Amino acid sequence: MQLKLKTSEFKEMVAKATKGASVDNNFYISQLMSITLHDNVLELITTDMTNYLYVKKDKVAGDDFSVVVPVDKFSKLISKLTCEDVVLEVVEKDDELAKLVVKGNGKYEIELPYDEEGDLVEFPDPAEGCDVTDWSETEINLSTVHLILSTAKAALMTSNEAPCYTGYYCGDRIVATDTFKICGIDVQMFDEPKLIPVELMDLLELMTEEKIKVLYNEDTFIFSTKGVEVFGHVLEGIEEFQIEPISALLDEKFGSSCKVEKSTLMQMIDRIALFVDVFDKNSVYLTFTKEGLEVSSKKDSGAEIIPYKESTKFKPYTCCLDIELFKTQVKASPSDVVEILYGKEGSIKFVDGNTKQILALADDDREENEDDEE
Repeated sequence: MQLKLKTSEFKEMVAKATKGASVDNNFYISQLMSITLHDNVLELITTDMTNYLYVKKDKVAGDDFSVVVPVDKFSKLISKLTCEDVVLEVVEKDDELAKLVVKGNGKYEIELPYDEEGDLVEFPDPAEGCDVTDWSETEINLSTVHLILSTAKAALMTSNEAPCYTGYYCGDRIVATDTFKICGIDVQMFDEPKLIPVELMDLLELMTEEKIKVLYNEDTFIFSTKGVEVFGHVLEGIEEFQIEPISALLDEKFGSSCKVEKSTLMQMIDRIALFVDVFDKNSVYLTFTKEGLEVSSKKDSGAEIIPYKESTKFKPYTCCLDIELFKTQVKASPSDVVEILYGKEGSIKFVDGNTKQILALADDDREENEDDEE
């Protein structure tokens, strides 16, 4: 059983498919990659045990071929080949374990995995057995996925303190939050709200076509384009996601706003951060003045003002903000100009088109310090 492929094309497919393998020591199948050619369609499959990634290419010449290989060693070998073509051949002998022989710049042998019963491992394909007749169907844009990953991902909870907030709420709008920061994107993905796990959303970035077909039922998704398909499950706990109060915060009106240049603001934050230590509780002061936005450390050992590019309904305002949260949200802004809405107690808002980001304020202890001094 042999398969001959263009090295450059196969390299690209293998590199992409490798991103779907978690290579978890607790789950052997996550350390493997399935390679099949059937009816001239080449398909690579990998998994993290929850999501399955399918990388496909049609019109590939050759007889039917199938092998399951260790993803780590195989992908590293293919990435280092410089030859024009690569040949894969499964060699089985009566007195030896089966091997995959890779012929490229040289000849390389990779031992193939066996199961507990002594048979070659067969890779599971959950999508193949799905009857999608009664599933719902919709279409999403790859540009929306990119927007989610560049803005909303920074707002996700990274611990399991409240598992529902580790994923994206996708209903009449897309929402991510860790309860300290919130990102909302006014794009509807599904008629009924769904929670999408972060790992599943990450895999969608591997697609290259703008239109992504989505088939889904109560607990399963199949996202597909011509060259890439992703099979995964919804994240449980949507009933615990406090979407109503979160949406109310996203829609809340603020009295004043300003616009500043993103790159200038990022550079200023980086400089001020040098003067923030653990005794400052990792926080800085933001002061909206007539001249511009001032950011200063709590000890007044570092302070800068940057001019507004635009100011609307200006009113003097000052607040305290965690500098890392501040930096994360500014960095996540997709535009070159950051619009900041302020004037409310407890939070400030960043707005960019249909994307809104809310950042909770830190405790402002200046009044306490003044009382102590007295």
